[in-house]
Amino acid sequence: MDSSPPVPLNEECHIQPAPMAKDRVKVTALPLVNATNDRGNANVEKRRTKYCVRTLVAAICGLLIIATVLSAVYAKPRAVYDQTSPLQTARKKAIVEAFQHAWKGYSQNCFGHDILHPVTNMCEDDLGGYGATAIDALSTAIIFGEEEAVLQILRHIAALDLMKVAGGSKIQVFEVTIRHLAGMISAWDLLNGPFKSMARDQELRQALYDQMVRLGDILACAFDTPSGIPHDWVDPVTCSADDGTQSTVASVGTVVLEFGRLSDITGDKRYVALAHRAENYMLRPNPSGEPYPGLPGSFVNVATGVIVDATGSWGSSSDSYYEYLLKAYIYNGELYGTYLDRWLVAADSTMRSIGSHPYGHPEWTLLASWDGSLLEQRMESLSWFAGGSFILGGMVTDNQTLVDYGLSIADAAGAVYNMTTTGLGGEFVTWNTSCEGTCDPRDSIQIADGRYRLRPEVLETWYYAYRATKDVKYRDWTWAAFEAMNHYCRTDLGFSGINNVNAVDGGGKDDVQESFVFAEVMKYAYLTHLEDEDAPYHVQDSRTGAKNLWVYNTEAHPLRVAGRPL
Repeated sequence: MDSSPPVPLNEECHIQPAPMAKDRVKVTALPLVNATNDRGNANVEKRRTKYCVRTLVAAICGLLIIATVLSAVYAKPRAVYDQTSPLQTARKKAIVEAFQHAWKGYSQNCFGHDILHPVTNMCEDDLGGYGATAIDALSTAIIFGEEEAVLQILRHIAALDLMKVAGGSKIQVFEVTIRHLAGMISAWDLLNGPFKSMARDQELRQALYDQMVRLGDILACAFDTPSGIPHDWVDPVTCSADDGTQSTVASVGTVVLEFGRLSDITGDKRYVALAHRAENYMLRPNPSGEPYPGLPGSFVNVATGVIVDATGSWGSSSDSYYEYLLKAYIYNGELYGTYLDRWLVAADSTMRSIGSHPYGHPEWTLLASWDGSLLEQRMESLSWFAGGSFILGGMVTDNQTLVDYGLSIADAAGAVYNMTTTGLGGEFVTWNTSCEGTCDPRDSIQIADGRYRLRPEVLETWYYAYRATKDVKYRDWTWAAFEAMNHYCRTDLGFSGINNVNAVDGGGKDDVQESFVFAEVMKYAYLTHLEDEDAPYHVQDSRTGAKNLWVYNTEAHPLRVAGRPL
């Protein structure tokens, strides 16, 4: 043991911080200790060196310990299920298999048509014959790694004649925008981003770009009105629209993401300018068309931009208008701050006036529809997306009240699915807010329409709920719903809706498989079980410091954000 007296730290072992790059100067080497120094001086120097080294090592170790502790304290919560666990692997594999099963039925029997009827094996072109199922399935096929299906769809898009409309001369603007145009744009973003190693054929990629621009040009024709409010239908050949005098609030408010992204990709600002002009009527509505602050009616006069009624909900005719107010802000916060303001007003009015709790269950929230100041305790399946919207808004704005409100809607959905014979939710529910009849809380929610139409909105909200909480019940509910769908809805060719969620056999199948089964149902079920935090297309919880690099359109097509990630 070295018994030499310690060397004072303040004399010999000062540790100066490293200079910043701009402050660094050339250092001239000091001369070595003179070889003629006596042995005593050499020993002193040796002891000083040892002491300094020990001190430096101790300091480094201390810093490492502090860093480790801080990392543990502030680390992002880990998921309960590891992404490589056998359970998660098996669930994801089953979901991909379901996609493959439905894709095989469609691609072998009706490829290029809009939908397959999975019971009778009949094909139908209800959206112009552009191949809605194929294009709507594209982003899911990319994320699932189904390259053969991706190439098949890209070849279809390349060969598609957008001037030919099956069954008529006009296409439906809203549906083609959210399914076809968004599907193409999303594929472009994904294949030029995290999946750039897939489908490398440059001719197919160029064809994808060209076709999405052509389709954008066709859809832009619908905005040629005195107000800029788009018509519902447009003729690709003549660039003319229908003669309708009204459009839905959702139709007006559900183009800003698709047209905005198209403008950002192409550099042509014409598309987003059309979306902005139409949306401005929704941002500044006439007072008579807004019975509650931020909550308008459902229909807009095409010529004037005036909202013509005071009947609304978070469901059909309005749903994605609210959805896009928030998501436009996530897409580009610098450009769409006023959209967030409007969403926050709508959210506040909903919490104050529209949402209510079924008797005996203050932990669950359901959203009524309104006719002026009159409320009806009736909620359709489309409205369940609102839970995810509140959760996402709370994560982005760091507002726990919004998150909790969204979770209470997500939990109500779980209760509804758990109360039916099939484990699937009906098309409409009603509820009592006060003691009526037997006053049994178990009877305070009723299934008013027992059809299950393979809708994705509940799975969507559970996905956001899991991303915000990492509570495994949302995964388990998603898996239970997927298993129920697999049991009651599966056919030899795909998946069909059922007629009665409270019938032992589902009440028979309705023979309808919408394209959103591929675009949304399969994708949200899969993403909820995907724990890969390196997947950039995941929704992120901004409260943890993570940033959203992508935002999902209303058909679950991920689009790359253009502004500063939030």
